[in-house]
Amino acid sequence: MKAMFCREFGPIENIVWTDVPVPECGPRQVRFRTTVATLGFMDALMIKGEYQVKPALPYVPGSVSAGVVTEVGAEVKGIRVGQRVTASDHQGAFAEERVVGEETAMVTPEGMDDVQAAALRLTFTPSYLALVIRAQLQKGEVLVVTGATGGIGFAAMQLGRHLGARVIGVVGSAEKAAFLAQHGFAESINYSTENYKDRVNALTGGLGADVIFEVIGGDIFEQSLRCINVGGRVLVLGFAGGRIGNVPANLPLLKNASIIGSFLGGWRKRHIEAGPEINQAIQKILAESGMKTPVARTFPLSQAVDALNLMLDRRNAGQIVLTA
Repeated sequence: MKAMFCREFGPIENIVWTDVPVPECGPRQVRFRTTVATLGFMDALMIKGEYQVKPALPYVPGSVSAGVVTEVGAEVKGIRVGQRVTASDHQGAFAEERVVGEETAMVTPEGMDDVQAAALRLTFTPSYLALVIRAQLQKGEVLVVTGATGGIGFAAMQLGRHLGARVIGVVGSAEKAAFLAQHGFAESINYSTENYKDRVNALTGGLGADVIFEVIGGDIFEQSLRCINVGGRVLVLGFAGGRIGNVPANLPLLKNASIIGSFLGGWRKRHIEAGPEINQAIQKILAESGMKTPVARTFPLSQAVDALNLMLDRRNAGQIVLTA
C-alpha cells in the first residue's frame, strides 16, 4: 500500500508518499480502507520530533482517519466488515489502509459523513474533554477561546455556545474575525491589532474570563492569567505558536485561579471505558444542534506535505482534510 512515510524527525518535507508494507491485523484489531484523514498540530509536531510522544522510527504519520472496515481480528466483537469507522491514535492515519486496536475505533453514525466523523474525533472530542470534564464550564460563564478559527478552537467556540456560555474568540487577523462573525460569533479579539489581555478585561468589565481555552502558548498563555477572573480556569491544550509559555506562580495564587492541562491522549489511556461515552455524548449534541466542523481545504493523501505546511502557516479558518 502507499502511505506518507517518516524515516527521521525534522522538517515536514522529510515525509514522502511511497510504498510501505501492509500491516497485519491482530486478534483485537481492525483494518479499514482510508477515505479521509484530518490534520492536527500534533501530527506536525510529531514529524518534527517536538511532540511529547515520539513514535519509533520509521513510522506513518497521522492521528485521525475514517474509512470502511475490510478485516476484523478474531476477538473483535463490536465492529464488523463493511461498517464505516473512525480511529484516533498517534500514528498510521496518512495511509491507504490502517490497522488499529478495537478500543480506538468507533462506528460512524448513520447520517454523518466521513469528513465530519473524523473531524469529530480530532476537534470536538478534545474540546468536550477540556470544557465539560476538565474545566466544568457553566451556563452564563465567559469563555475565551484562542486559535478560535482552527479545527479544535472552532469546535470549542460552538460547544461553549451550546453549553450556554458567553463566548469570545481570539484570532490573528481581520479575515478570521470576519469568519467568526459569519458563524454568529459577534465578539472577537484580533491580537495582531489589539492587546489581548486588555481587550479581555475590557469586554468583561474588568473581571476577566471565567474559562480560557488556550492553544497558542507563548505570550498569549502568559497574558491569560492576567485576564482570568477570580476562581477562573486556564485550559492548556497546546502551543501552536511554537513556544511554551511561563507564568509566575503568584498570579494563580492571587486570583485563586487554576491552570488545567487537557491532553486527550494521556487522559484516554487512564479512562479507556469513558472514551466511547464521550463520543456518544458529542454525537448526540451534534445531532441535536446541527453543529459541524467547517472544512477550509481538501488535499489528496499524497499531498500531505502541502496540507501540513498550510496548517502551520495558521492562515486558514476551519479544518484541513486529506482524502484517499
